[in-house]
Amino acid sequence: MVVNRPFRPCKHPGCRKLSVDGYCEEHRKTTERKYRNRQDAKRGTANERGYNWNWHKVRNAKLSDNPLCERCDKKGRVVVAVLVHHKDRNPRNNTDSNLESLCAACHEDEHREDRRYDKGL
Repeated sequence: MVVNRPFRPCKHPGCRKLSVDGYCEEHRKTTERKYRNRQDAKRGTANERGYNWNWHKVRNAKLSDNPLCERCDKKGRVVVAVLVHHKDRNPRNNTDSNLESLCAACHEDEHREDRRYDKGL
């Protein structure tokens, strides 16, 4: 079922374009970019968060030992892992029991709720 929502003026000050969900196409991109920049400033650099040269060695070793997505493998699917996930969300805890080889889709599923919480949804 398609719901017709009314067009409203863009929320960006001075913009007269119409939008269905708050911002016109031009200002939606700039608003999202500003949000990402604020989030990145809060999080710090990758190196500050613990993703340094040692992490890359650990990551490469894990992907070498477990080249398939561990979650997909449990479901009977064969998918190449491209990311290594910290189960306890602590990037400094690189013990083997805390690491999980994942495909991009499974990793996105794992962190989807985190992103919703960060945006306040």
